[in-house]
Amino acid sequence: MVILHSLVSLAFIWDDDRQDTFERLGFFSNVLFFVIVASFITSVLWIWDVLPGDLGSNLYQTFFVLGFAALHADILAKALNKESYLNGIIYLNYVFMAIVVAMLMPIIYLSDAMKSLGELYYRFLGAAGIVDGTLSILAIIFYKLHIKKHPREQNNLIGVGKKTGWSFWFWIFFVSALALILGPLFLLAIFFF
Repeated sequence: MVILHSLVSLAFIWDDDRQDTFERLGFFSNVLFFVIVASFITSVLWIWDVLPGDLGSNLYQTFFVLGFAALHADILAKALNKESYLNGIIYLNYVFMAIVVAMLMPIIYLSDAMKSLGELYYRFLGAAGIVDGTLSILAIIFYKLHIKKHPREQNNLIGVGKKTGWSFWFWIFFVSALALILGPLFLLAIFFF
């Protein structure tokens, strides 16, 4: 586990060297580094049987949710202070993102969440997730419109300097999130219909 986490930390630094990740995605980089350290501590305690099996896996699920939320928040922050209506959309998006993250925590930590929380809880979670996603899409659309109106202004979502494109860590989180979000949604659609 020491070697694995050391390699991940080195890859983290290597990616920053190539793509200026610390500069471009500062909040996400800090959260990701915290997750790497917390993952190391969790894995060691889990291997030594200090943490029960369920708690260790629950902590890893929590790390993933927090990492993805940090990435989402950091990307949205790039569009802040462009237009006042865009700021409103982004701040409202932060509120719904926090609601979704808070509502996911009981699902992660309760052993029989479906029975304990009930169907209405999942409907509220789905509604909050839809609003969160819709606000994110609106923020992207309005940001693109702002960039079209002000072509000389730097596009904060595109890297400047070394190499343009998304960070290696962004792609890992994006593909993982897609798999982890679409899989359960597919199962829920089958279960409810």
